Amino acid sequence: MQVKSFAIWANAEKEQVPALVQSTIKWANDNNLEVYLADRLKSIDVDSEVSYFSSQNPPEVDFLLCFGGDGTLISGVRIFSDPSVPVLGVHLGGLGFLAQITPEVLIDKLESVKKNEFKIQDRLVLSAKISGNEDSYYAVNDFVVQNETSFRVTSLSLFIDNQHVSDYKSDGIIISTPTGSTAYSLSSGGPIVQPDVFSIVITPIAPHSLTSRPLVLPSDVEVEFRFSKESENDLKLIVDGQNIINFTKTSTVKLSQANHHLKFITFKDYNYYETLKNKMIWGKRGS
Repeated sequence: MQVKSFAIWANAEKEQVPALVQSTIKWANDNNLEVYLADRLKSIDVDSEVSYFSSQNPPEVDFLLCFGGDGTLISGVRIFSDPSVPVLGVHLGGLGFLAQITPEVLIDKLESVKKNEFKIQDRLVLSAKISGNEDSYYAVNDFVVQNETSFRVTSLSLFIDNQHVSDYKSDGIIISTPTGSTAYSLSSGGPIVQPDVFSIVITPIAPHSLTSRPLVLPSDVEVEFRFSKESENDLKLIVDGQNIINFTKTSTVKLSQANHHLKFITFKDYNYYETLKNKMIWGKRGS
């Protein structure tokens, strides 16, 4: 891919963002690349003219550069998902599991992208539909099904390809991608799934049964949740922890692999397991 343009999406609250945006725009100008800046960053002084974009009208670019944590990256990816644009995340503070590079190596990695010295890693995206609702919803990390009142027990039945699998009484249920397996699902006892292993992870939240365990399913199945008379009437579908869609127990929720993938820009020196060890203290014994 010959890079000619890119967009910048960032968490404007982060202290490091103005300087990073300024240095990135200077690099782009020096390399004759067209850069678009999110209109939420208009307060940042830049030395040259740039084009601004809104989240409702994203530009056509070769890749997306995100400054911030996982939430910032997910919100940026959602804006540039039709069609899917490769994303490069720069981690700023906090745990931040999705962003693969740090500010210290930003310019070096941008040079690598310009020289086409990178790979695109496809990752699964989940799609959800609620009966009686024409909209489709997409998750990079996970969907969560819960009662509208979160402290009430959620009663639901799981069907896979229209076959009944299990009934759950729990605080809710998480339907996760491999990317999201190290997020809410992991905190609820779910497995770690390598991002390029396309699968769907079902993890109950605080289940009221010792036999309720997470499930790892093939990515090509259809997952459906149905609700009985025992269910609370008002429920919600939470998308990547950012958007909430309310519905009632007369509805069903169907989830499957989306037609598009998340495209991560990655480099040959990236090591997923090093990230696990460094950020999750994975595989290390306590003292």
